[in-house]
Amino acid sequence: MRPTLAIALAMLAGTLLIFPAAGQAGATRAPAADAVLLALPKASWIADGEGRRAVYVFFDPNCPACALLYRNLRTLIEPQDLQVRWVPVAIVNVTSLGKAAAILEAPAPSAALRENEEHYSGEVYAGGIEERIPSIETERRLRANERLLNRLDIPVVPSMLFLDKKGRAVLI
Repeated sequence: MRPTLAIALAMLAGTLLIFPAAGQAGATRAPAADAVLLALPKASWIADGEGRRAVYVFFDPNCPACALLYRNLRTLIEPQDLQVRWVPVAIVNVTSLGKAAAILEAPAPSAALRENEEHYSGEVYAGGIEERIPSIETERRLRANERLLNRLDIPVVPSMLFLDKKGRAVLI
């Protein structure tokens, strides 16, 4: 892993731990983040954890930084009383749609997400789950998630959204 990515993810995890006021430690506030955060409960997402504090993460199954973030956030879920809500999109490459569909259409989407992220291959930049042809409904849900991501000022994966201690939307 490149040192800058490691530093960025460490800052990201540290920011999450303290739920900062906007503008600190790499967190930004933007009007678009408020609107997207309000829409996310109705989006398609996969829950990880049962905590009372929700953190939404836009991810692509083929995104290397997303796989690293997944592994790092797993250790914070219980101690920080979090529920990480993974919002799949298909934007990295041609296999992303099939992998995202395999996760969403799996009998246990959280297990499929875990399989994809834990078996991520950094050598070929690909998630560890087999692609599947998405149903029309699944493709519609993934495109709706992508439209939400595109409403952010900088639509990239991974992007995290949550409320800070004062109830304000924070985007990382």
